[in-house]
Amino acid sequence: MKPESTRETYVHQFKRFARHIEIEKYSRRQLAGKKGKLLLLEHFATLPLRSRRPVLSGLASVWKIGLGLPWPIDAKVDVGKLPKIRRELSPPDSTVKIWHEKLLHEPSVYMRCLWLLIAQSGQRPHTVSKLRWSHVRYDENGAPCEIRVIGADEGLKTYADVAWHLPPNVQDVLVELRRWLKDSGEGDPILPWMNGWGRIEHSCHATRVLYACHWERLRARYGLPKLRMKDLRHWVASRCRDARLEEQARAYLQGHEQPINNMGDHYDNRDVVTNLARQAQALPLGPLGIFEKAEVDVVATIPPEIMMALIGYRDNQIGYPELQSRLEAWRIKANLEVRTDGR
Repeated sequence: MKPESTRETYVHQFKRFARHIEIEKYSRRQLAGKKGKLLLLEHFATLPLRSRRPVLSGLASVWKIGLGLPWPIDAKVDVGKLPKIRRELSPPDSTVKIWHEKLLHEPSVYMRCLWLLIAQSGQRPHTVSKLRWSHVRYDENGAPCEIRVIGADEGLKTYADVAWHLPPNVQDVLVELRRWLKDSGEGDPILPWMNGWGRIEHSCHATRVLYACHWERLRARYGLPKLRMKDLRHWVASRCRDARLEEQARAYLQGHEQPINNMGDHYDNRDVVTNLARQAQALPLGPLGIFEKAEVDVVATIPPEIMMALIGYRDNQIGYPELQSRLEAWRIKANLEVRTDGR
């Protein structure tokens, strides 16, 4: 029931426990009794204080689901108060910039797409592996403009939905990738299984481990600084906050559960179209747009209401006469402001 990466962590934690206590010396009956509890507490005592909370959770899952034994530990009584898990830091912009500049000219469209899908959205590798061509939406010109996924239907972690307004470089790489893949159908993964020699299984989903192998090859090939895929999830969240992107729109972008901290968050539930427009307005070139500052500055001079109107026109939500009216009002307002300043 757990995602692949979580299962791997739990297995690692349990194997370490099994080696420490030499589990082969004990019968199932002994583990189910007082001896099992004593062995678990003995192992916990050897762990660093900050490691005990996640290890407790992992061992409990394997103990109950894997071994089918009742969990003997009462955390409050037997373990006591534990520190919270330390949050990981967002990587510095300078590190992400080095990766971005090197991979701009990466010859493999598959590898460029892997980089952009993760760096421009901050989505989990598990989510990226589940993205299919049928999740891509196109504008009236036939260009990819959005990705929408219903998390529960695709088995995403936490079942959170994804709604992502695609920045220009992601649109371009998807067009190039689809042309390169040739035989991919609508039900096939966008980034299918591909080994290190370039052999592709169009209908087969990749795994987090496979993506990690490709990622490390890229790092080694270009001599790049250490940057994990999970680090970009932190970095994108930081960029969204710096750009003042609404939390609901950020959650849709990253495939994260909608944040509900108070009754205002509970009732203020905007539709997907509004949240996609917010993404386009706050991050027109995506999180990586910070490294294309000149273009961002030009877009930033356009008022939000005009940007929303342009997006609405593109998505067939408003007609040309209304768009023309709003543009004319903007022009008149700008002229009046210039006269007021006496220039």
